[in-house]
Amino acid sequence: MALSSGIILNVDDNEPARYVKRRILLQGGFDVHDAGTGKDALDLVDRIPFDLALLDVNLPDISGIDVCRKVKSRTESASVIVLQISASATAAYQASAALDSGADAYLTEPVDAAVLISTIKALLRLRKAEQALSVANERLTVMNHELHRSNEDLQQFAFAASHDLQEPLRTVTSFASLLERSAGPKLSEDERDYLKFIGDGMGRMRALIGDLLEYSQVGHKPDSSQPVDLNAVLAWALDNLRDGIAHSGAQVTSDPLPKVIGDEAQLGQVFQNLISNAIKYARPDVTPTIHVKVDQTEQECIVRIVDNGIGISPSHRELIFNPFKRLHGREIPGTGIGLAVCRKVIEAHGGRIWVDSVLGEGSTFSFSVPCA
Repeated sequence: MALSSGIILNVDDNEPARYVKRRILLQGGFDVHDAGTGKDALDLVDRIPFDLALLDVNLPDISGIDVCRKVKSRTESASVIVLQISASATAAYQASAALDSGADAYLTEPVDAAVLISTIKALLRLRKAEQALSVANERLTVMNHELHRSNEDLQQFAFAASHDLQEPLRTVTSFASLLERSAGPKLSEDERDYLKFIGDGMGRMRALIGDLLEYSQVGHKPDSSQPVDLNAVLAWALDNLRDGIAHSGAQVTSDPLPKVIGDEAQLGQVFQNLISNAIKYARPDVTPTIHVKVDQTEQECIVRIVDNGIGISPSHRELIFNPFKRLHGREIPGTGIGLAVCRKVIEAHGGRIWVDSVLGEGSTFSFSVPCA
């Protein structure tokens, strides 16, 4: 026995017409149940999980439009597809009234048998797609909730771990310092080197813990959507970097910058990290030059920070945004968290960040944020 293509309620008070439609539906592979009145139709809907109701507009007891409205208003039957059909109610306003009352489609008779079957199958395919989309959306909602919870747990763990690591780090540093002061004159050259290695290792560990704390705390969606003047944000970042700028002789210039929607402190951190990197990764014996500019559209502002540094290999342009990813070992100071922080902040603002670069000539770091 062939599987049913769907369970259909065939409602028509005209027995010969109902019989003809029943034969057509059976030939189309459907499981068909008949009703000659609106009351009989509603009774069947209460008992059988129909996929579609082929519903005549003019019924002797209840109008087909009222039957449709009742079917759609009930939680248990709201998903039943209603295809209204009529040989007499053929005016546009009558079709509109039926559709406004909840019908999914409207046909006027006579209807070719093939057209009727194809219309029903199309409506069933649409409903199946809607149901699949609904299931997918529910799964996505659950997954997003789990991901959000996982991210919160990870941030709390990173904060707790980095915070708790500071105490033993301070203890080791303190005792190493005491040992150096108390036994300094008695230490051999090798032992002094060992203590220096301990101090260097503790310094790197302190930097890593500090950056881990920073990474766990930044990148939350801004609490408020307020206009932020990027000129002021850039000035704040440059003031924080004034010693590094003076020591390197870097020349930092900027076009007039617009206002954007975001968090002033977080965006300031992005400017500071990107400009600091531009200074840090300058070419030897070349004065760092850094220029900040903006390309603006109706929806977003794309901020570009252009430098003349050492550049980045194409194979590394995505890797550099990963946490603790460093390309140059220890010859250049840092922990490799700065660009990861930038990406986290910009993505929390609904934007994106990327780099265009030519090895030996420089890089352009770009990020987008909503315009004010």
